[in-house]
Amino acid sequence: MTVYSHSRLATFEKCPLSYKYKYVDKIKPEVPFTGIEAYMGSSVHSVLEELYRRQKRFPDERITLIWMLDKYETIWNENLTPDVKVVKAEMKEEDYFLLGKRILTEYYQTHQPFDREETLSVEERIDVNIEGFKVMGFIDRLALNKESGNLEIHDYKTSKTLLDVSYLKTDRQLSLYQMGARKKYPQYEDRDVEIIYNYLQFNKEFRFTKTEEEIEAVKKEIANLIQTIELAFWENNFRPCTGKLCRWCEFSSLCPAFQKTDLMK
Repeated sequence: MTVYSHSRLATFEKCPLSYKYKYVDKIKPEVPFTGIEAYMGSSVHSVLEELYRRQKRFPDERITLIWMLDKYETIWNENLTPDVKVVKAEMKEEDYFLLGKRILTEYYQTHQPFDREETLSVEERIDVNIEGFKVMGFIDRLALNKESGNLEIHDYKTSKTLLDVSYLKTDRQLSLYQMGARKKYPQYEDRDVEIIYNYLQFNKEFRFTKTEEEIEAVKKEIANLIQTIELAFWENNFRPCTGKLCRWCEFSSLCPAFQKTDLMK
């Protein structure tokens, strides 16, 4: 049985043909380089992952900013390869390294001593059964707020773009995580759940709660989308969608629709 994920579903929504290349044909295109923005983001994520694993293991230990920044520098230097490229002419590698340090410093100053929540898990896989379909994902951090008693699902974003709040309220991904968290931790099923987007470049949090009606609506939306995907599979009918983002698609060189447009010029 196919196991779906938020990214897999989103790929089909953006372009069914891209979905076919990636998940049906399992084509792995050669990626010429890794953008340094993504590299910086993954480095920051790794530090936060290690931070909360340590906080979970040693809840009474005082974690210092120096520890976080040293960890960041180590991760940055150990994983940096020539394949990591700076695309913007006005920027240098050092600029992104310093941006990551700034992000972590501001996060530390805002959240230390990291004792407001009890971390239950970090980068934990969750699995949800929706009308017979299997859907999985990974939660950046799941925590229990010590003051409110609520479960908190944290998602860390290093994007330089702050998405509109109205979009965040309807985002499917963390609603899916809420279903998975309740299933994995049934001892907290009577607790409210807060979905928290941490936009790290802006040092901002956005908190939302989902009603049971909203969760049921997301379940129905996911089930309908998966049925559409599986019908496309059985009919072998994956139509391409062309647009401004096609030139950055990893499968653009294979796509007949892209070749016929003026987008490649």
